[in-house]
Parts: sequence; structure tokens; C-alpha cells
Amino acid sequence: MRSFSIVVLILFLLFYVFISIGAYKNLIFITPKNKRKIRAICLSTNIFIFLGFIILYIYPFQANKAFNYPLYFYFNAILFTDFFIKIPLALSLMIYYLFKRITGNRKYLFYGAIISIGIGLVICYGVFFGQHALRVNKVEIEFDRLPAEFQNFQIIQISDIHLGSYLKTNKVLKKTAIAINELKPDILLFTGDLVNNYSSEVSGWEETFKDITSSASSYSILGNHDYGDYTKWETPKDKQNNFEALLNKQQEIGFQLLRNENVIIKKGKDSIYLAGVENWGHPPFPQYADLEKAMKNISEKSFTILMTHDPAHWESKVKYIEQIDLVFSGHTHGLQWGIKPAGIPMSLAFLTRINWGGIYRFKNSNLVVNTGLGTIGIPWRIDMPPELTLVTLKRRKIN
Repeated sequence: MRSFSIVVLILFLLFYVFISIGAYKNLIFITPKNKRKIRAICLSTNIFIFLGFIILYIYPFQANKAFNYPLYFYFNAILFTDFFIKIPLALSLMIYYLFKRITGNRKYLFYGAIISIGIGLVICYGVFFGQHALRVNKVEIEFDRLPAEFQNFQIIQISDIHLGSYLKTNKVLKKTAIAINELKPDILLFTGDLVNNYSSEVSGWEETFKDITSSASSYSILGNHDYGDYTKWETPKDKQNNFEALLNKQQEIGFQLLRNENVIIKKGKDSIYLAGVENWGHPPFPQYADLEKAMKNISEKSFTILMTHDPAHWESKVKYIEQIDLVFSGHTHGLQWGIKPAGIPMSLAFLTRINWGGIYRFKNSNLVVNTGLGTIGIPWRIDMPPELTLVTLKRRKIN
């Protein structure tokens, strides 16, 4: 897990205390007859969260030394559910104080309570149901120079599994294996972040992955979490050993890992190239990709598919390279929540990156961004379910 500065953690706690006081006073205003019960509930909840936060993030433990990810993530779910529920209550209390001399109406307090209840229900859905509801996203993409034999060639993409975040009861990977075997793709691509930090996170999931990769030739790349950069290691050698063990695990579970290299995919008399680079991202994300090396010996006339974990790589560099026809990325998770006004998917992820999920085009270059199977930070997916993408390649008809 990533670490946070002590200043940031203390400021968060202070803000949490502030909104907790506001939420408590709001509830007292709304239900004065239950003052004693509300005080007991709020006080016990706040003490539990406050102490849990200090123990897990400040002392004696720190996030960058964590092994028990589910403990952190489910504590985060409790923390942020409580946090987001309290914000409308505290804000509505402030609005009430600002306008009470004008209206003397307490309706703002009730509005805040109603919004808080709605937020709580939505978050609970995301934790208990949303993160398990696998979605199969089927798309077709047309190309001018797709070889004839690759008409209707089907590619399944999965991404961002983050095994350390999974409880052993999680059914997402089993659902993924069933879906892939039913769809029978020509190839399977995994675009990085197999783990949060440790190669040991793969233990216990080997057979499930073999079910996933047995359906087709399976290729993978590394994501930013796969290098072990977000934890504190005793020695550099420990970090290197963990990384090498993860590379071996990739092969063991059925993936051919592409590290700044390419392979030829043949079908009938035709062939295309599949290239994969190591992680590339804007700082603070590491830049290990060597695109020139990955494209070595690929002629400009060859139809080429590239896997790169972070879609920022496509936006910054790859889309200007004409010989790369199709790019697969992940990384964003769609922030693990979104909305669909008028059926159009939206997420606040667009505030931090242009390409956060779906299909993007620039001239003849196409980008597919998968919003991932797993979770990171908080174990919820709110209207941003675990995603499996099925891409069917089509030759563009010429009139």
C-alpha cells in the first residue's frame, strides 16, 4: 500500500472530527428525544474509527508495511462510508445556521439526513454487491489494414486484478474463468497489476488462473503495482527476490509475460504483431517502458497491437505512432464508481486523466481502456463493475 505523510493523516483526522461534530449536532436537532442513544452510537463509532485509523496508519502500524490488505481495505470501507454519510449532515447543519434567521426552517437538516441515508445505501451496495457483479463489455473495432484471416478475430482483455485485495470467498475470478471459457476468444490479454505488492498474493489462486488462461493463448504485461514499489522492504535484495518470484508466478499461472518485447500471432496465411511494454506513467508512477525495444523488427506495414498498462502512455506518445493500430490499457479502475446519465458512462476519473474507460480514437489509432476486475484502497465498485472486455476485430468496408 502507498504511504501518506503524517501531516496529511493528521489533517484528515481533524477534518473527520469536525464533520463528526456537525453530524452529531444535526442528528440531535432532528431527533432530540433520542439524544442519549445518538450520543452513545456516535461516540462509540468515532472512537472505533479514530483508534483504528491511528493503529493502522500512524502507530504501531503503517500502510507501506501492510501485508493484510483486506483488513485495511475493509476498515477503509467503514471509514469512508461513515465519512461520506457525515458530510451531508454537517453541511446541512451549516446551511441551517446560515439561513435560520431568515427562514427559521429546519428542512435543511432533514435534507442532509435523507442524502446521507442515500449515500450509505449506495456505498453498501458497492461493497457487498457491486464489486462482485462481473460485466462483459463487447465491442467491435474496424481497421483499414487488418489482414483478411483476422476478420472477426476475438480478443478478451482483463486488467487490474490486485489479488491482495481479494478475500478467499471472492467469486469474481471464477466468474471470469467461466465467462472466458464460454466466449472462446482467440487470445487473452492481461494488462497488468496482478498483485498489490507481493508475489505471495498469488498463492491459492493458481488453479483459478489456469482455468482462465487455458481457454486461449494468454499474454500479460506488468502494472505499476507489480514492481513492489508501494511497500517498505528490509533490503533491495528482498524487493528483487519478490519481483523475480512474481515473474515466475506469471508463467506458472499460464501467462506469457511481455517485457518490452513482441510476438507474432499467426492465423492461416496471415500474421499480426502483439507488443507489450513495462509500466509507463506520469510521475510519481514509474517509467520502465522501452517502446523502441518492444517494436523491434516490426515492419511499418504490419498490423500491430500494443499492451501498455497506463492509458496516459497512449495519450502522450503511442497514438502518434502510425504503425500501432490498437492499444490495450487498464490502470484507472474508473475510480471504482461512476454514473450513467442518459446511458453515457461517466466517472470523476476524467478529472485526473483524459482516457479512463472505454474506446478512444486518434486518426487510425485505437485505445481500449479496461476498468479492471479488482479493487484498490476501498473494496467497492459503485456502478463501475468488474469488467471483462471482448474486442472483435473487423476489416473496414471500402465503398
